[in-house]
Amino acid sequence: MKKGPKIIQISGLRGLIFAGFIVTCLAAGFILFPAKVAMYLWNYMASTYFAVPEISLWQGVLLWAIIALSIYTFNNNRLAISFKQPMELNEEEMRILMDRIKMQKQAQKLNTMILKAEDFNKMLQQNEKTEKNEEKQESSSNINEKHF
Repeated sequence: MKKGPKIIQISGLRGLIFAGFIVTCLAAGFILFPAKVAMYLWNYMASTYFAVPEISLWQGVLLWAIIALSIYTFNNNRLAISFKQPMELNEEEMRILMDRIKMQKQAQKLNTMILKAEDFNKMLQQNEKTEKNEEKQESSSNINEKHF
């Protein structure tokens, strides 16, 4: 079952402003902030350890682009980003999955039965205790009546 592309509708001036806000936030978070960090690190290293010129924010953006592309290039496919839809389960995998679901349902039923049985046993024990207490009270009242 192949699904079509997802369509995002932007309607009116409010939608355009919201879309611009989202794009601005993404650009600031994924481009400008790392570029500013790269610029500050470069300038700190340049002024402290090396005799190289300091860079501006624009050059920091370029430095960040070089770093990001280098990481992506030399990654050797260890970090793969995939946008394809996962494969469907075959008949055997589907049967195994359904068996697991059935086993989980049976285990859940057994657990609820055990819990109910424990509650029932506790209730029976409480009833027995109350009956014994009532019998003791009746026998003591009978004894008291005989004495008087």
